[in-house]
Amino acid sequence: MTDIRVNLRNVIKDKGYRQAFIAKKAGMSPCKLSQVVNLERKLEANEMFALCNAMEITPVELSEYKSNGS
Repeated sequence: MTDIRVNLRNVIKDKGYRQAFIAKKAGMSPCKLSQVVNLERKLEANEMFALCNAMEITPVELSEYKSNGS
C-alpha cells in the first residue's frame, strides 16, 4: 500500500497545483505541507481532510490515487 503522503504529493504535482496555494487554502503553513509530502512529518487526519477539501477530492480518492507517472 502506498503511503498517503506520496499520493498527496502526486495529486499536487499531477493536477498542477502549487504547494503554497494548497497549504494556504487548507489552513496550514507551506513549510508543514512540504515536510508532509517529503515524508519528513506525519499527516494528521484533520490536515488530510482540509487538504482534500482544498483540492476538491475525497479522502477515498486520495487514498486510491494512481499517479499519471506510475
